Amino acid sequence: MSLRATGKLLLSASGTRAELDRLMEGADFLHAYSTAERKRQRQYAAGTFGALAERYRTSKGFLSLAERTRDDYAKVLLFLDRCADYSVEMIETADVVEMRDIAAAEKGEKFSDFVIAVMSNVFRDAMEAGLMKSNPAKGVRRLYKASDDANRRWSEKEYQTAYSLAPTHLRPVLAIAKHCGLRGQDIAALTWENYRTDPDMGKVLAFIPKKNGKKVGQITIGVPAALRSLLDAMKVGDGTVQPATNAPICRNSLGKAYPSENAMRQVWQQMKLSEEFKDALPDSADLTLHGLRVTFGSELRESGFSDREVADMLGDMSEGMGRRYSRGAEMRKTSVRVFKKLAK
Repeated sequence: MSLRATGKLLLSASGTRAELDRLMEGADFLHAYSTAERKRQRQYAAGTFGALAERYRTSKGFLSLAERTRDDYAKVLLFLDRCADYSVEMIETADVVEMRDIAAAEKGEKFSDFVIAVMSNVFRDAMEAGLMKSNPAKGVRRLYKASDDANRRWSEKEYQTAYSLAPTHLRPVLAIAKHCGLRGQDIAALTWENYRTDPDMGKVLAFIPKKNGKKVGQITIGVPAALRSLLDAMKVGDGTVQPATNAPICRNSLGKAYPSENAMRQVWQQMKLSEEFKDALPDSADLTLHGLRVTFGSELRESGFSDREVADMLGDMSEGMGRRYSRGAEMRKTSVRVFKKLAK
């Protein structure tokens, strides 16, 4: 498959439909498509929203976003192409509200929140460059309210049943999320270099999270016995050749690294659609991988750890915390204390 407007080869003739779907959902495809469309139709004039949006699309802030966020924002930028000719000098808060409401009507309230966020980022980038004096998206009300049951906590029975039904390649994904509370984007990126020996906790997962990584630094989480036995068995490899240090811990059914968090999440969604899963867990169709992170945090809180300690374990960042530059050391102290208490 090649993009008609550019002739660029995007997928070989032997590519599958699933690969095509993943490709067309990715930020690279969306960017290539929108670029081709702009070249075919028009160039953005200076002083227009389109010119600012194009500037933001190539900015360090946009390119440094997590892959999933960049994908979401790329879709929003395509949506906002309809207001590309708006004069920057004439844009007011009312215009942002109008785009929010159009997005909510056409694509839902959750998407409309992304519209506000992206427009705000575009304007902020322009302000830093001296192209705007204020941010008309600042203070615009969000419409989407997540359900209280979204990413809900898993019961122990649900986890054990799902784990037993899961294909071998999906089990480490579930186990790492359950026992260490990692985000999906970090699980997909883990390599064997991140699985290390530690003098206080035996084995740990040590990594820099994709979200807030520059602020929280490296996170070190003790690996409990149930997860350690699984990872140690995987680390042995075929008994002769062990996985390389830079090899991914979690792989898809073909033994390859997951190309994205979305691809990993799709495997879980496909499993939930199986008749075997539906028969065993008929009331669990709403389970999510992120819900295992919620489960991890909930269990820590019930074990007596403070909200601050739970946040440390999850790699969360809180404004006004006052410990931004010592979080690495503080997080390790928390991790050792949590590991030893749970081990008892």
